Amino acid sequence: MTWTSGLIPIIEPEIVSEIISRIADLALVISSSGTVLGVLSNPNSKLKYAFSRWEGQPLSAYLTVESIPKFEERLAAFVASGGAAVRPVELNHTATREQHEFPVRYSFHRIGTDGAILLLGQDLRPVAEMQQQLVAAQIALEKDYEAQREYDTRLRVLMGAMHEGTLFVSAGTGEITDCNPFAVSLLGVSRGDVMGRALPELVSLGDGANLLDALSRVASAQTGNDVRVKTAGGRELSLRPTLFRATGEQMLLCQMVDAEGISVRSDGLEEHLSELFDRGADGIVFINKSGSVLSANEAFMRLTDVVHTEAVKGRTITDFLGRGSVDLNVICENATRTGAMRLYATRMIGEHGVEIPVEIATTFLNNAQEPVFAMVIRDASRAEMVRKSNKQITDVDMRSVIELIGSQTLKGIVAKTTDVIEKMCIETAVELTSNNRVAAAEMLGLSRQSLYVKLRKYDLLKKEHDE
Repeated sequence: MTWTSGLIPIIEPEIVSEIISRIADLALVISSSGTVLGVLSNPNSKLKYAFSRWEGQPLSAYLTVESIPKFEERLAAFVASGGAAVRPVELNHTATREQHEFPVRYSFHRIGTDGAILLLGQDLRPVAEMQQQLVAAQIALEKDYEAQREYDTRLRVLMGAMHEGTLFVSAGTGEITDCNPFAVSLLGVSRGDVMGRALPELVSLGDGANLLDALSRVASAQTGNDVRVKTAGGRELSLRPTLFRATGEQMLLCQMVDAEGISVRSDGLEEHLSELFDRGADGIVFINKSGSVLSANEAFMRLTDVVHTEAVKGRTITDFLGRGSVDLNVICENATRTGAMRLYATRMIGEHGVEIPVEIATTFLNNAQEPVFAMVIRDASRAEMVRKSNKQITDVDMRSVIELIGSQTLKGIVAKTTDVIEKMCIETAVELTSNNRVAAAEMLGLSRQSLYVKLRKYDLLKKEHDE
């Protein structure tokens, strides 16, 4: 009746059944062929089901389709090994009116010489529920991380796009936790010299007062006033503080501009663009949708022989385009539709009537109250002298015209030659307008229907479709 030498004490049969029913959620006694001989279920288990109906039935009758081969394979291995230990198997039992489909992990045990086998089963639903909770928690955590990364990206983009310096400063210690490139440029130091340093080490008040107290006082008053500070290099800046709380700590958002309120880009883009506009080799002109010149550079003055920029402001650009309003309509329509139009070939007419071949690249700027077209105009006279026109009469067209001599009258030959030239003109107009038939028809002085008839006549519709 006591534990000795690895043996267990004698246990009454009815107590054995109770022990088995307690240590397993479901205990089955089956034959070597898989027939259920007896069933014991744990009264504390969540498996509330009349398992007694399984007795005398093959266990496979209560298993799902994918579990039957697994059970038969593991049972055959256990029987063939003479009762040696085999790995547990996870089986899914079919759903009924009383019970949904439920998974159970069974271990195989030999209990006698009559070939009976004991299956001790563990209900896997709590494990599955725990796994689902862990997966849900992981998904929620990933979503939080993704949202945090998204907000961080938005903050970086917003700070980079701001046209004034921005600093995030701890209200208690004055440590700078984040800044944008404009703030670095205004402070006149590198980003590494800004991050992690205390703001009073970089700027100070003129009267020597405590900078953090002054910023907190102005931010708490919410008057919208600025605090004038001076950098170590002597540059005067204006700080507008905003007080907020993040993760239990008070923070200051300081918006920074110079004393005159002019923002400075970290890469000096405004200065570079301004210098390019003034000293660029190509003409640059800004016009509105009606074609009125808003501003033009010196290179444009040289192309048009205009003496001063004031003499061209307010004038329409059609005064200088070889095809006038036709050129303007084609350029504006294509640039508005696609955002930009590159290498539009035309001629510029100067104040004294001199014509110069040019190539115009136009960009549509729709980020202001009134849409603006920026035109970069390049003198193409030198390139035109070198470049061979790809729209000259081909050898085939010339040969076909020569072959008509002697077979037709001069009037007929001229008519055929006119067709060749007409085809060339239509192809050129279609190419210049990027296959825009309305613009091409306007450029050629034709109606849209007439242009369509001529495209069909010269078999250009198929060519246009192929391109």
